[in-house]
Amino acid sequence: MRIARAMALAGIDSRRKCEIHVTNGAVTVNGEVVRDLGRQVNPEKDAILFRGRMLQFHKDVYYILNKPAGYTTTTDDPYAEKTVFDLLPSALITGSHQPRASRTRVFSVGRLDRDSEGLLLFTNDGELANRLMHPRYQVGKWYEVKLNRAFAPADKTALMQGVRLEDGIASVKQIHACSQRVIRVLVHEGKKREIRRIFEALDYKVLRLIRIAMGPLTLRGLLPGRGRYLTLLEIAQLKQLTTSAPA
Repeated sequence: MRIARAMALAGIDSRRKCEIHVTNGAVTVNGEVVRDLGRQVNPEKDAILFRGRMLQFHKDVYYILNKPAGYTTTTDDPYAEKTVFDLLPSALITGSHQPRASRTRVFSVGRLDRDSEGLLLFTNDGELANRLMHPRYQVGKWYEVKLNRAFAPADKTALMQGVRLEDGIASVKQIHACSQRVIRVLVHEGKKREIRRIFEALDYKVLRLIRIAMGPLTLRGLLPGRGRYLTLLEIAQLKQLTTSAPA
């Protein structure tokens, strides 16, 4: 892997900032100062030091959180008062930190906007994260949507066939009605604010949006603001889900 990616996985900083550290000459590989961003390294074989300290790599971590409303899912917004990373265990950190053996840097698999709630998956397994987010693997995500008015049965066809948005056609794969104004929808893609924009295009206003499931993962037993590490079975199910793309 490239040197900046290895540094990011070790919890040094974001990949972009790690690239700056490299070009500034703050990184050595096997005793040699490296400034080439294309330099390939093997964390299992190479001695990689950042400002004289050996990078510490960790085993893959998988953690789910029930995100409350009011929290942003990015660390890049300097105006955000609360982020989901404030809710993670202290052993799972983000931002610019010196590597410590007891800490691991994780990132979220996809995002939820500040006003949305529900399931977020955090991991340092970049390969699995990319597969879970890639449309070709069709990993389903269930959302519970509360609308400002009763859902018209005639709009079910439009949602299933696809609604035209600024960045293309967006559709849902399944629809279940919980009540007149609360429905659950299954989507495979993850355009920015996709669910809200789909319903806005049909003249609805989304009053509440909760991601209740991603693949085999659900919010069962998790109160808002709480999280847990995945079980070995759940990890195996996620990996099996993304082993091969549907035909």
